[in-house]
Amino acid sequence: MHFNWRRGVGISVGLSVVVALILIWKTLNLEALRNLGLLESGFFGLAAAMLFVAIGIEGRRISLVANAMGGKINWFKGCTLFLSCTFAQLVTPMGLGEIPALAYLYNKNGLKLGASLAAAIVRNFITKLAFAAGVVWLFVYARGRVQYGPVTNELFTVVALVFAVTLFVNAAYVLFPRINEKIFAKLPRRWRKGKFGQWQQRMEVEASEFAVGLKILWARGPWLLLRICLLSLLFWLTWFGMLPVLARGLGVAADPVSLISSQFVLTLALPFIPVPGASGALELAMAGMYQGVMPTAVLGLFILSWRFFTYYLLLILGAISALGTLWGTAHGSREASQVN
Repeated sequence: MHFNWRRGVGISVGLSVVVALILIWKTLNLEALRNLGLLESGFFGLAAAMLFVAIGIEGRRISLVANAMGGKINWFKGCTLFLSCTFAQLVTPMGLGEIPALAYLYNKNGLKLGASLAAAIVRNFITKLAFAAGVVWLFVYARGRVQYGPVTNELFTVVALVFAVTLFVNAAYVLFPRINEKIFAKLPRRWRKGKFGQWQQRMEVEASEFAVGLKILWARGPWLLLRICLLSLLFWLTWFGMLPVLARGLGVAADPVSLISSQFVLTLALPFIPVPGASGALELAMAGMYQGVMPTAVLGLFILSWRFFTYYLLLILGAISALGTLWGTAHGSREASQVN
């Protein structure tokens, strides 16, 4: 696992850096940059502040979901869990490592395994609800203002339909928590023997814990769920809000709606890119999407700035957080063995 993560980091960072440098080389125009008044450093400082605010918001949401199911995770620990699971997402193809990593970290911080998986899926489901609002907005209210090419329009339609299907599947697990128990109950009794039977019984126990965790969450009342949903919405508004701020940092007053809508479409498509961190493909896609929105002279620098704050910096912080979490777990295990 450690080797795979290192390989994922190497592939992801290498592709991202190479493609970003090629884009800068192909688009950079020093004379145009001087005319645009490049680099207003205050906006880059604001973008950094927004990133850390977004981390704090997500840390709070992660802790709220866990504590609603009986956990005891404070805000700072929630931030470290977010950074750690983000690291797992960035170094695995299509971000497949995010939910397992968060469930594992929830479990290591006091939640039972079934409840940990339930908490991770609930967080993912609420994120999908926030994105569903964005899909509706683009399809219904912003069709006249946000224009894409024919290929991009068709791509967005396909991605949105697949997203809707995954949303309904996710909703089935969250809104009908006993669906896993019912699935296991229908398995043939002859399968309950041997090692497979032991595994099945363990899974049935965890499915029960999954259902119990969700029941505890729903019993907390609508106000808690509303707070969690609002935190998710606030996180993504802050996250995408960095785009116009970075554009201003490069001396460009671009249309915020066009910037955010384009990046939203790309974010929806990220799970379909089978490269860790969507490296290389995302930079090229941004170059295509932002033509006409950002001047060519700053396009490569704009893409590199966005990736610096939302990928490179998060990758570093996530690696530090993940290593700290694993070291703390190993250190605690050694102390417990010494006491025993």
